[in-house]
Parts: sequence; C-alpha cells; structure tokens
Amino acid sequence: MLKLTPEAEARAAQFKIWHEEQMARFANLNNSDLAASTRLYMANMDPIRFAPGAPVYEATMWHVIIPELLRRLEEKGGE
Repeated sequence: MLKLTPEAEARAAQFKIWHEEQMARFANLNNSDLAASTRLYMANMDPIRFAPGAPVYEATMWHVIIPELLRRLEEKGGE
C-alpha cells in the first residue's frame, strides 16, 4: 500500500470531511433548492468545450441530461 506523508494524510482527511459535508448538504436540499444550486454551480464552472449536438458524452450530459433533470426537479417544486 502507498504510504502517504503526514501532510498528505492530513489533506486527505480534510478532503474526506469536506466531501462528506457536501454530500449531506446537497442530500438535504429540497428539489427547488437542489435545482437552483445546480444552476449556480454550472454558471460558475468552466464552459463545457463541446457545443450542443456534439456526439460526445460531455455535450450530452451538459446540454441535454442536466437541463432535463433540472426541469423535472423544478416541476416537482419544493418537495
């Protein structure tokens, strides 16, 4: 097994805690807030490098699947 330095172990532990906090935070949002958070995060991400209609997974996920998921969440409202 790979032996990490004490500094790397501390960073890994911090990342694990942060990840768990984020998982809990988003798991506890209602549908409307989850959709709004998704839109906010997407607005602050680097633009996807594939245009709508490009036959690649990334374009389909960014331009088709995520918008459809958001539409459905928003239809359900604050559940």
